[in-house]
Amino acid sequence: MPAFYLTFSLLLYLVSLYFEGAVMSAGRHMPALQMLLYGPWGVPFGLYQWFANPLLALAVLAHRRFRRLALVLGLAALYLAASSLGIDRLPDNRSYAFQDLIGFGAGFYLWLGAIALFCLGQGWWCWKARSSTDMPGWRWLDVALIAALGVAVYAGTQMPSLRFQVDKVLMPPEQPQAF
Repeated sequence: MPAFYLTFSLLLYLVSLYFEGAVMSAGRHMPALQMLLYGPWGVPFGLYQWFANPLLALAVLAHRRFRRLALVLGLAALYLAASSLGIDRLPDNRSYAFQDLIGFGAGFYLWLGAIALFCLGQGWWCWKARSSTDMPGWRWLDVALIAALGVAVYAGTQMPSLRFQVDKVLMPPEQPQAF
């Protein structure tokens, strides 16, 4: 396994944000970047899969010094990400109604692939390396990709097409009362 597994994982993760994450009924879709930005709001609905992202971030940060912990965190992230395949309904950002999930887009599969690639690379190096100094370190491209991820997330928060008013999802629309 080449030492560039971290770089390729980060690159796949970044590329995944520019594709569709989910395809829903009624012709709706959800971009992967929007799923990343508003994923924590799924917790009230029992959708915990978003937590694969911070677990992966911790694994990436710990990949050298705490290599076995990073592998465990990566595997936990992979488990959470793969559990997304059991989701049936998601809210969209237009009508704020829950739509049936028809399938996942390329962004989801790239995201899942990025986590799996990290786990494979980390597992290989945990098996091969005798100490943390044998683990591949940070490269300038890794740091640049992490910075690009930060810029992409910031840009996503500024895009009107990705705006999502959480209170419209949490509070159902009022029904007109008949007298």
